[in-house]
Amino acid sequence: MELIFLKIELKNLHKTYKGGKAALKGLNLTLASPSLIGLVGPNGAGKSTLMKLLTANLLPSTGEILMDGLPLAHKEKELKAGLGYLPQEFGLLEDLTTAQFLDYMAALKGMDANSARAEIDRVIGLTHLQDKRKAKIRTLSGGQKQRVGIAQALLGAPNLLIFDEPTVGLDPAERVAFRSLFTDTAKSRLVILSTHIIEDVQSACDHLIVLNHGEVLYTGTPDGLIREKNTASLEKAYMALMNGRACA
Repeated sequence: MELIFLKIELKNLHKTYKGGKAALKGLNLTLASPSLIGLVGPNGAGKSTLMKLLTANLLPSTGEILMDGLPLAHKEKELKAGLGYLPQEFGLLEDLTTAQFLDYMAALKGMDANSARAEIDRVIGLTHLQDKRKAKIRTLSGGQKQRVGIAQALLGAPNLLIFDEPTVGLDPAERVAFRSLFTDTAKSRLVILSTHIIEDVQSACDHLIVLNHGEVLYTGTPDGLIREKNTASLEKAYMALMNGRACA
């Protein structure tokens, strides 16, 4: 797969909702491909807000987001044309088959019929849905529906892939398989994986961002946090960080 370079810079980024709730407070981050970035933090940390800002579904209150050096507002069309996104709450058209739904999503992404057919075959294979190709989505299990959601995000080999809790509902063997898929994809793309499953981050991600109360507590490699907290695992290092301890 061809390497597509992408650089996103967040500069003093703030997001405050109506009523005064500050969801993000002065984020300064650089996200660049190729990379698999793990985004972790407790509920209310600001992860979903950050993902909505990165996908141009929200505007910052102050600060700026640059894409390849230009304001995101000037690159929004290009961003969305090269974006694969799986939000945590993802609505599927239950009366369509898996293949029909993916064909619908390919049309929304502007693919022609020939390209769509080839891409649908590719992503169905990647997500192990061959035997569910003609099954209506309402007949699928929760884990199978999650795989359909991952498949639609992969359509078109986007430059930027953002997954919000993609392995929820998958069994342990499936989680391992999809961690491998995300790792392979990130060899040529920028992939952001928001998850509460620390094992997914330690096994797959080469970079880690920890958010809490809208602020960055840590950015660096998973191994770097383990060394910093002098622990045997990323989960213990993460807990030490969240509890404000120098070591576990």
